[in-house]
Amino acid sequence: MKRIVFCLLVIISTNAIAQKSFETEDNRGIYSQIFDAATMQKPPVYPFGTDSCKRFYFNHFAGFDTVLSKAVQKGDTATFIRVYFSFVVDSKGTPYDARFERVASTPSYKTKDAKTIKYFNEDKKYLDKLIKEMVSKMIIWKPGLYNDVRVEAKVDDFIQFWVGINPPQG
Repeated sequence: MKRIVFCLLVIISTNAIAQKSFETEDNRGIYSQIFDAATMQKPPVYPFGTDSCKRFYFNHFAGFDTVLSKAVQKGDTATFIRVYFSFVVDSKGTPYDARFERVASTPSYKTKDAKTIKYFNEDKKYLDKLIKEMVSKMIIWKPGLYNDVRVEAKVDDFIQFWVGINPPQG
């Protein structure tokens, strides 16, 4: 009787282990892709909060003066300037693969739409280098989760600042 119970336990545990490894192999393709953080239920999170993340961007983006002076020189004042960029947060929380996307302007602080400023296209390589340097200095994030499994996720973000005197309130 003990042998029968022992054999049943061995068969059940072997089946469970085989099924678990099978599920892992089936799902490997799903979890190995890079997810879009904006569409995830549990996207990557900067560990000290959104405000601290924005402060980090301002403190470590070396191109702030360049973007500001060029915007003023070209007459883009009384507007918000945004420097868009993206990076990937891996499954361990390390940010990498930073890329400069574009510089844009918007009249309102909270507007989702922003018009690309084309005269910054000539500075693309320079700004890309600065964004890569900034992201390389970032601390470890809390990685994004898909079905409670840590995955890589692409984060799209921007640095925004007012060019002019007395920014609008609200």
